[in-house]
Amino acid sequence: MTFGKTFNKLSSFNGLTVSTEVRKGFFMIRINTALLMITLSCLLGSVPAIAQPQQQGPWVFTLNAAGAHQSETDLKDTSGGFAIDQWFVSAGIDYGWSRRDSVGISVGGGKSNYEFNERSTFGGGQPWGDIEDFRVSLNGRFGFGETGSIFIIPTLRFNGEKGASNSDSRSWGLLGAITWRLNEELTIGPGFGVFGKLEDGTRFFPILAIDWSINDRWNLSTGRGLAASRGPGLTLSYKLNDDWSLGLAGRYEDQEFRLDDKGVAPGGIGRDQSVPLVFNASLTPNSKLNFNVFAGVEFAGKLKIKDADDVVVEESKYDPAPIFGATAQIRF
Repeated sequence: MTFGKTFNKLSSFNGLTVSTEVRKGFFMIRINTALLMITLSCLLGSVPAIAQPQQQGPWVFTLNAAGAHQSETDLKDTSGGFAIDQWFVSAGIDYGWSRRDSVGISVGGGKSNYEFNERSTFGGGQPWGDIEDFRVSLNGRFGFGETGSIFIIPTLRFNGEKGASNSDSRSWGLLGAITWRLNEELTIGPGFGVFGKLEDGTRFFPILAIDWSINDRWNLSTGRGLAASRGPGLTLSYKLNDDWSLGLAGRYEDQEFRLDDKGVAPGGIGRDQSVPLVFNASLTPNSKLNFNVFAGVEFAGKLKIKDADDVVVEESKYDPAPIFGATAQIRF
């Protein structure tokens, strides 16, 4: 998995910077025709950020970096296999005029390097190479009443193979949610996500945002537990002590990117779908630093190639793939 997949899968996930201590993500449920996929999306999908820490001043700056590796795995419906190396970095700035009201912007970029082995016949053996990812996100958080909050996150993203047209690689997204703090242990609320596709059309995502402290050590939330994706995933975490915590996290991944004008589908679209499930260990020595390492497996993987007319050229499922990586965050 790459940081594209790490922050990307580590990601749609979104260029918004998210702190494991201070921000809680949104749990995204993807609408599919099958109830099983709806359930998977409920359990594994997400978007950023519910909770925000009490700010030390009106301005907060955040730097994120992440890298991940998906080990070589075999393609099921064709011969050969592939591996991925990814990295992603982002920087964000937020201005808060109260504990419950803030606006911000985040800018991030990265690359996913797909390596198809010599035995691969998928897409002619080398359907695509390096996938570049650039994202700009705005975010707003506004309190209402005594316990309510509204979140809105518009995003502009460019995701395409090196050499592909920037204008054809552009897509947009809008996330929104309303949450209520029911008590000291539980914050929850509904929301939505709307994303433009690289081809014509849009995708709609119902969202459930949740942050539930089950007890002093256990927490279930849609915070940034996956730590290797474009957006955070649903995480069950256990606090070992003031600095260390362990967690199990997952999400549903569905990534599209524009192909260059060469290869089996000039100007077409590549797609990578999977359900990563990872264990992670997180170190937070203070409120400004967080380090995370993770390892796990990507299940239900599928690669797809479409031509410039949005017609499927080839697709193949792939075997479960081991993944591992690390992330780091600095706030000041």
